Amino acid sequence: MVPRSCHLEGYDKRAIPTFQVSKQIIAYASPDSTFAVTKKLIDGAQTSILIGIYDFTAPYMEELLLAALARRVRVSLMLDIDSKTESDMFDRLVQMGVHGVSAPSCANPTVHVFSSSHEKVIVIDGEWVLVQSGNYSANSIPMNVEDGQATAHFRTGNRDTGLAIKSNELAKFFTDILESDMALVEAVPEMLRKPVDDDFFLVESAPKHMPAQLFPSQEFQLDGQLTIQPVLSPDNYMDVMPGLIAKARKSILIEQQYIRSSQPLVSKLLAAIAKAREAAPDLDVRIVLGKLFSKSDVVKETKNLENLAQEYGLKLADNIRYINTDQFVHCHNKMIVVDGNSVLVSSQNWSDAAVSKNREAGVWLTHPGIAEYFTRIFENDWASAFQALPAVAENEVMTPEALGEGGYIRVDRGDYEEV
Repeated sequence: MVPRSCHLEGYDKRAIPTFQVSKQIIAYASPDSTFAVTKKLIDGAQTSILIGIYDFTAPYMEELLLAALARRVRVSLMLDIDSKTESDMFDRLVQMGVHGVSAPSCANPTVHVFSSSHEKVIVIDGEWVLVQSGNYSANSIPMNVEDGQATAHFRTGNRDTGLAIKSNELAKFFTDILESDMALVEAVPEMLRKPVDDDFFLVESAPKHMPAQLFPSQEFQLDGQLTIQPVLSPDNYMDVMPGLIAKARKSILIEQQYIRSSQPLVSKLLAAIAKAREAAPDLDVRIVLGKLFSKSDVVKETKNLENLAQEYGLKLADNIRYINTDQFVHCHNKMIVVDGNSVLVSSQNWSDAAVSKNREAGVWLTHPGIAEYFTRIFENDWASAFQALPAVAENEVMTPEALGEGGYIRVDRGDYEEV
């Protein structure tokens, strides 16, 4: 992976407004329904598709965009390119007419505004906005054509979540964000983009079971005005989220890839949880975290758990569990549900880079029905999650013969990299 510690150029933070929406919202999740929702909306595109995303390696998503181009839909893609697989796919799409821009991150050879361009935002026809935690990778958007259905061909994957919001005003806002980022790179000739070599690829043991319950997407027809607060990095995540978390009085339910509890800005987020617990001693705080990948991860996470327990009273099993990798590949989610009433769906991991140096995007809203949808997903994952620090096998080089025995899946580094 490309190092993410490059010197960053100056960025002027934006003032991020709220928006009133009154049409339709679709809540969805991976591995259950993300592909089905995405395919329906992309297949329905009539004029334009604009995508800003961190990782794009799923070939069937490439085919969806090529099919849209064939219908004369304008397709624009800003991609944080840091693998040969991505570079090759990006070039194929550009050759066929996609307006492609290498994101202004440390992966770009010349323009370094963000450490990572880690957002996952899709704008369709200037009307629909999809904001989600998942990449266009085989595990974050597995090709499950039937929406939340346990078919014979169902493929499990990462736990991720998303919201598709029908709103011209919100679509224009996110279009402006993405196009402004793309404009930072527009003047740089594409020939300056350096090829990236992949020396190896990664595999993991395939989950042995399907998730215990599948969650079809759910559509919500709004019967009035609903306030949407975009939550962006580096603009306003740390301005709005600590206060929203601290106001919790019943519950804080979190799914995160990881929590870097010793980092200063993440400590402020954890302090907001502690403040809420002081005001409401019976506050239900539960967190599901992602897969650990190496022995060194276990050592680091052991220290992290000690810090979470000592500094914030968050204890393994009672407050913190790890995604069940017998049912899921990974927890790639970045979701916060507060008081069973409000929810953040976003791309921000809990690291200082994610909340202050990356380009990230999410939305916060208060809607009991939508919050209840994501609460049910959380409760399902919590019930099956590991209550002890998971054991990790030694990393090893797999031979073609060993892979030929089956039981493995290919995984994308972009789904696991700490950013």
